Amino acid sequence: MLASTPTARPDDGRRQPAIGPRLVFVEQFYYPEGWGGAELPRDITTHLAERGYSVEVICGSDLYAPLMGGAGRDPAASGVIIRRIPRLLDGDIHHRKVLRQLWFYVGLLPRLLLGRAPAAYVTQTNPPLAVPLVAVAARLRRRPFVIIAMDIYPDVIVAHGALADGALVTRLLNGMFAWAYRSAARVVTLGSVMSQRLLEKGVAQCRVRTISNWATGATGVVHGDDNRLWREWRLQDRFVLLYSGNLGVGHEFRTLLLGFAQAQRARPDLQLVIIGKGSRLEETRSLVAELGLSDAVRFEGLVPADRLPESLGVAHIAIATLRPGFEGLIVPSKVLGYLARAIPVLYVGPRSDIEALIERYGCGYSVRNDDVDGVAAAILAAAHDAVALADRGERGRLGYEAELRRELGLAAYESVIAECLRSNGIAA
Repeated sequence: MLASTPTARPDDGRRQPAIGPRLVFVEQFYYPEGWGGAELPRDITTHLAERGYSVEVICGSDLYAPLMGGAGRDPAASGVIIRRIPRLLDGDIHHRKVLRQLWFYVGLLPRLLLGRAPAAYVTQTNPPLAVPLVAVAARLRRRPFVIIAMDIYPDVIVAHGALADGALVTRLLNGMFAWAYRSAARVVTLGSVMSQRLLEKGVAQCRVRTISNWATGATGVVHGDDNRLWREWRLQDRFVLLYSGNLGVGHEFRTLLLGFAQAQRARPDLQLVIIGKGSRLEETRSLVAELGLSDAVRFEGLVPADRLPESLGVAHIAIATLRPGFEGLIVPSKVLGYLARAIPVLYVGPRSDIEALIERYGCGYSVRNDDVDGVAAAILAAAHDAVALADRGERGRLGYEAELRRELGLAAYESVIAECLRSNGIAA
């Protein structure tokens, strides 16, 4: 682990370039980005730069979620060098998404192969083909690399239904990604179920490290009448269930909404607030209307990161869902935001890393997909006993502080980088 050393600062307050081992990170979406997931690579790269590493980030120029509110501290102020691949298309990032990703890969490859080779490469699984491209560059340049597996590819695409299991292109992608995972000096996963997926691909146990994501956005939580959103959304005298974040293809909402409808007939004061966007948003809106729940379900767009204490503060209990088949492929990081703020969790999905957290800390309820009665029972139990519910939330917060908080995650990433370098004869 590198010792912190004072660095001279130029007039603009930015650090002078570090002289430690040079690391090249690949991540399509980076600062300034309004998406919570982009805060994680910002935290990691900033921390490593401040610990003395020379850190460069190759990223795109598009924003997944245009920023609302303050951007937070610029990583360049900590010495991170940001190299952006120029934008190909203007407009919505979801428009011509495949073409945008192909353009990113075209711009990425020469940046990986030309110029002075780094001490190590680090890549997230976004966009997915960055993983084998980094693996190829690392092999050609005889450098180690680390994969941060936020998703497992191509398995997650097959689970989406975008690729047929057993098809030729699927078999080719399976082979390509499995080779990349096995070639990595270290692969970071988000939980034990995800780790097992990688072991099944032939990745050596000694190369797998589990590091949980952590809560992003402004910390803390604002409750009751001090919360402007609580007042604006007229949630007084309501028991509020909150879903906050992406409504993507990996999430399942039918069981939740049917169970909520059943519970709401017994407790008319129940209110479900859904904050976010994604490919399943319109489908979810339609199901709400079909079930006659329009008055009991409120949809809101993404809120600025600095208002998370208010948006999360409206919740008595918060929700995470997962479709069958996605366990170990994705781990919704929204759950860490809930735990950090002492908000108990209702999870609807298969056995997964989310359920493991809930069982470990006793911080909520887990219900299987299609168990509508189970969802209704969990909601009514939570609404019935405020003291017990608050206790579940507090247990989650204590567990988060003891084992999952940001500082612990950053120290773990620093340790992984140092291991990777040492195992390849590079002084960390």
